[in-house]
Amino acid sequence: MTETETRFPAPSSALTFDRTVARSHAHRRALGEVFVADSVADGDSTFYTSVQIPRAHSLWYDRTTVYHDSFAMAEAARQGSFVILHQHVGVPVGLPFSMQRYEFDVTDREAFRDDEKNPLQGVLRYEIVSRVDRSADFSDLTLAGDLTVDGRVAMELSADVVFLARADYEALRAYQLGRVAASGPDYTAAPLPAAAVGRRDSRNVVIGAPVAVGSDWDYPLLPDRRHPALFDHDYDHVPGPFIIEAFRQAALDTAVREGMLGTPNAMVMSCSSHFSQFAEFGAPLECRSTPLDPTRPGTARVELELRQFDKVLTVGALELAELTGHEDPFLNRTEARR
Repeated sequence: MTETETRFPAPSSALTFDRTVARSHAHRRALGEVFVADSVADGDSTFYTSVQIPRAHSLWYDRTTVYHDSFAMAEAARQGSFVILHQHVGVPVGLPFSMQRYEFDVTDREAFRDDEKNPLQGVLRYEIVSRVDRSADFSDLTLAGDLTVDGRVAMELSADVVFLARADYEALRAYQLGRVAASGPDYTAAPLPAAAVGRRDSRNVVIGAPVAVGSDWDYPLLPDRRHPALFDHDYDHVPGPFIIEAFRQAALDTAVREGMLGTPNAMVMSCSSHFSQFAEFGAPLECRSTPLDPTRPGTARVELELRQFDKVLTVGALELAELTGHEDPFLNRTEARR
């Protein structure tokens, strides 16, 4: 279905794909990193955004299969939640926030197949299912929704977001940053080979070789702040998208090492993440990966923990579906000789 043929129920039918929203509303600095095109409200608690993933992108197009990266749409949905909160809920831009939980499930894998002609686009519907205002600048919000691609529900999502008064946030961060006694390098390990984590470009590898710890694997994290997508702007802590990408890569490598997958060419079918504390730069970060029994045939399931200062900062679980037989022919094309 082409852009002009795409139809969604009202009021989302008013959405356009002509331009991006303001980059500040999507919490991005580079225009090319904004994946939200438009938004509209349907009452006080239901909202729609139009989202589009570029066909060429330094991170999200770095894949080896004919399927678009489900993480790319998850990033678009993450941006979409911020756009809704700023444009329709009245949350001011610049108010400190913390994404405390983020989850998604792919409900239609074929909706992510790349037709090699059009960018992947769809409509994201979010509902505010819970809101607790503790003060003028302190709110707890729970969002839940789904992503529709060509009239098919392709993904279901939910998230918990906490907004803080700036003075409270600055006091909290001053206390937490005091734990880093002396700023050291962000990482010292060498990255795994790109192919080991389903990538082609080594610059997109964010973990090093693991160490076996019983039945688990511990991976060092490599937060290289030169990365143009994962570190699109300055952060005072290691950002959530980087952590989730590290979880994905650790899960892929673990699944292959444990024989759960025959190849790292796989799609993330479900992802859950819960953030309890900020991860800091200048101190070692590691991801502990634990293989689990799968819940669906043909998948691998891995539990993950982000650790720093001998504490668990983030926990998550990913389910992966192997994509053997769905490799991208454009990767290794051969030119006909004349």
